[in-house]
Amino acid sequence: MLPDQTGANSAARQIGEHQPHGEQIALADIRDALVIKESDLFLMTDAEGNLPLDSKAGFGLYKGDTRYLSVYNFSLDRVRPTVLLSTAELGYSSEHHLTNPPMEDAHHKSIPMDSLDISRQRVIDRALREVIQVTNFNIFDVTVNLRFEFRADFADIFEVRGEKRGQRGKIATPDVRKDRIIFGYKGLDDVWRSTEIRFSVEPNQIWYNGALLTVTLRHQETATVKLTVIPDSAANVRLRNGFDILAASYRDWLSSCTSVFTDNEFFNAIVERSLKDVRMLTVTSQDGRFLAAGTPWFNCLFGRDTLIASMQMIAFCPQLAESALRILARWQGKQLDNWRDEEPGKILHELRVGEMAALGEIPMTPYYGSVDSTPLFIMLAAQYVAWTGDLGLIRELEPNLMAALEWIDDYGDPDHCGYLEYARHSPRGLLNQGWKDSRDGIVNGDGTLTRPPIRLVEVQGYVYAARIGLARLLDLLGKHRLARRLRRQAADLKARFNRDFWVEDECFYALALVANMEPATSVASNPGHCLWTGIADTDKAPLLVDRLLSNDIFSGWGIRTLSATSPRYNPLSYHLGSIWPHDNSLIGMGMKRYGFEEALNELATALYDCCRSFDYYRLPELFCGVPRTAHNLPVRYPVACRPQAWAAGTFPLLLQAILGLVPDATQGRLRVVRPRLPHWLREVEVRGLRVGGGSVDLLFQRRGEQTRLSVISERQVRVSLVRSWPA
Repeated sequence: MLPDQTGANSAARQIGEHQPHGEQIALADIRDALVIKESDLFLMTDAEGNLPLDSKAGFGLYKGDTRYLSVYNFSLDRVRPTVLLSTAELGYSSEHHLTNPPMEDAHHKSIPMDSLDISRQRVIDRALREVIQVTNFNIFDVTVNLRFEFRADFADIFEVRGEKRGQRGKIATPDVRKDRIIFGYKGLDDVWRSTEIRFSVEPNQIWYNGALLTVTLRHQETATVKLTVIPDSAANVRLRNGFDILAASYRDWLSSCTSVFTDNEFFNAIVERSLKDVRMLTVTSQDGRFLAAGTPWFNCLFGRDTLIASMQMIAFCPQLAESALRILARWQGKQLDNWRDEEPGKILHELRVGEMAALGEIPMTPYYGSVDSTPLFIMLAAQYVAWTGDLGLIRELEPNLMAALEWIDDYGDPDHCGYLEYARHSPRGLLNQGWKDSRDGIVNGDGTLTRPPIRLVEVQGYVYAARIGLARLLDLLGKHRLARRLRRQAADLKARFNRDFWVEDECFYALALVANMEPATSVASNPGHCLWTGIADTDKAPLLVDRLLSNDIFSGWGIRTLSATSPRYNPLSYHLGSIWPHDNSLIGMGMKRYGFEEALNELATALYDCCRSFDYYRLPELFCGVPRTAHNLPVRYPVACRPQAWAAGTFPLLLQAILGLVPDATQGRLRVVRPRLPHWLREVEVRGLRVGGGSVDLLFQRRGEQTRLSVISERQVRVSLVRSWPA
């Protein structure tokens, strides 16, 4: 049953404006933070591995949408160690190597700097486990106090992000035992939450929020202390070698995906990072497995993010698409509920599970304020069948697909203007409900903010692609009359769209149609998605591509969200001049569709160059749109999520575009459209690419400006090299 929030209490609705997904978050810089994660449990720390007291960055150990540990400080009796190495590259584990500044030991003996080696190694798997080792490299004995400080505020993640609450639950007095501290909290939702911290050795002193261990070390002797932090219930945590199990899980995940080998080791590392980040963002819930949007702030189910990331990754792991379709169908809108912006047939925007959601203080139970999730749901279903041929899932989900179509035709177009539009109903909902969902993300040409109803340019393309894709599915199900009707509607939409959205003076599409069907003439990245969906007229595509690669919108690192000519342009903003990798990947796929391989390779090269400067070669959620300079470093955005699902999907989709892979599983066929490798790739070998019940192994080789395709093996799939994108 869907939780009924129609009557959410009025007091909850007066808490104030919240910071929804897509908003700039009221937190400090997290560019140097380390994040490790497994399913719904994640830890974000500073470079030392600590959760400092009174930090404004939101550091903590989180489960679901609750912070279970807010302070975790380790020091040498209040002396802060010096960081030598700090890494969380594995995703599920972190490692910190520290040393000492000049200090005195517990007996006031002078200890020279850099004479103690301190190692902190962590793994996260239903609990957080840490091993701390301290080694003495002095030629004399030292006695060192290892001090630990803890706090558990059990704050809802929306509180951490800046929400103010009139009331909170009750934090219990910590339960202190000889080798552990247990923090507890009784929420206003009547849920008891607890955090247990266990020591492997009994501390010399232990109190309500800390502990002290005194160790005496001879020359080159090592002391080892193990800590386990357990959210909620020790009974549910089996002590096991989480590191080995998770390492094996990641290996199994990589082996289940399509394999790509190239002559460029750096690019191989980028692709592997993408696949590992997708595995890291996978969450197992009572509804099934799904791809969370991103850590730290969006470690939950998002309609748009999950759908787009699943499409980006579909050539590598089509199983993601299946799980996304099932879980989103499970939560499809069933009723009219203005508090949650819910309508029958609508696909959710965001689902939260914390205390504030349970109490109805926020509408994310789930919240449905997304204008594009519903057509994207249909698009993913069509792409899933194109790659897998699995009509069984489509028969199962046919009622959901038809309900989604009905929502597009009815609730999504209340004034019957022929375009999908949005205007929020919930007092706590999103003002903007496309992918640029910040308050100021959609602007008119003069810089003023648009007013609803708003008909976004890219969303009309999604509707076009959804109608075409659903028509193909209906033909496969034998429902030809409805399929023909959908094709007629798609053709009519395309004709009207290219008439109403085209701005002749700019040689570009309007960002949106707003009140009185007036165009918002800002030059933004959104129209690039119209290449991806195929709604752009062929004669307009060259003008669109040229404009997207002009200096005011292409920074040298990627396509900006907004042109530098706009009065609202700010390269350091969230949606008004920044660069989003996923946005660029969809545009890149569109460039391929219309035959602009050179433009695609220029765009892919810019993002490829970016990866050199990001930790672990990981593309972040977004980065700043500052122009590229001779110093060759993109400017990082201070609170960007890392990893982010659709950022992780960027290079898998760009590689699919570069290689020109177009499947038709129901016909047992794979078309390869005009492959053209960029200058930094000479060979690409693809193994185990699944199409329907078969698979293929392919080799692409660049010789000068030409790229040659060799079919290594075909297993129940026919491969054909074609010159044009299939209709």
